[in-house]
Amino acid sequence: MAEKPVFLFDRPNLVRQMDALTEILKSVKLHSTVHCRSQFSAPWGVQIEAMADASFHVVMRGHCWLDVEGVDEQIPLVGGDLVVLPTGVAHALRDRPDSSVVTLGELLSHRPCQGQLTLSYGGGGTGTTVLCGKASFENREINPLLSALPPLLLIKGEEGRAVEWLDSTLQFIACETASNRPGAEMMITYLSNIVFIQAVRAYLSSLKPDDNSWLRGLIDPQISIALALIHHQPETNWTVENLAKRVNMSRSGFAARFKWLMGEAPLQYVTRSRMLRAVELLRSHNLTVGEVAERVGYDSETAFSKAFKRQMGQPPNQYRKQSMV
Repeated sequence: MAEKPVFLFDRPNLVRQMDALTEILKSVKLHSTVHCRSQFSAPWGVQIEAMADASFHVVMRGHCWLDVEGVDEQIPLVGGDLVVLPTGVAHALRDRPDSSVVTLGELLSHRPCQGQLTLSYGGGGTGTTVLCGKASFENREINPLLSALPPLLLIKGEEGRAVEWLDSTLQFIACETASNRPGAEMMITYLSNIVFIQAVRAYLSSLKPDDNSWLRGLIDPQISIALALIHHQPETNWTVENLAKRVNMSRSGFAARFKWLMGEAPLQYVTRSRMLRAVELLRSHNLTVGEVAERVGYDSETAFSKAFKRQMGQPPNQYRKQSMV
């Protein structure tokens, strides 16, 4: 399988809010917590090992270099730059390209974050302030958005500051991480969600019309409408014919374009999106399996249970019991 490209851009133009993206983001269930506001002084270097969660870094002041596993060249970062690593790939930050690094685990074992929000490390030279965070997701293994994102999103700042559409959010986060006030962690979670969503929207705005990727489907004029319908109304008896009609396309034209962009046939996608919604209902609602089946478009509990087991590897009741452990 071809490796996903790294995504870099300088002055993103945010796309308008899209119904398909809104529906997809509802299913992501992102829970973000900032590690700490890190005050580094040269020489310094930190290695972050691969993790299940996504991670992000904002250079608030100064400069540093970023190494990402699988990316050949080191990436220079300056004040205002935002890095999002959706897949949690291993990476390192350092003051110079050749500075030695310590692992984050080793660093924190000797220099624990003060109040879990601030960290100081380095040799006492030129200072760099980096806001470091991570984002955990429910059900990321079946969420199409998370698997489609590239390993690195880099949003460049302008003249030492974050781009305007990010600056106010980042300032709020910086204020909360520096304050240690009651409720700061909850505020940081909400604000971090906004950063992730903005980064995804900016990435979508950079996609070209001839890019046949799953994400491109979210902004395709017609396929995006179909995606929004599928996610917003999972209980509807969707067929290729009625989806094509809703977006004013022929059946064959719709099916071909959908598969070209999404990598799977429309009804395969319908089933997968229903299972994603079913997982959410099983985890967060006191509904019977039969009630869940009805809400995601199945006439019988038996048919739903078979489809769920094919997708998730276990029956709904067993999945629910394990998720509650």
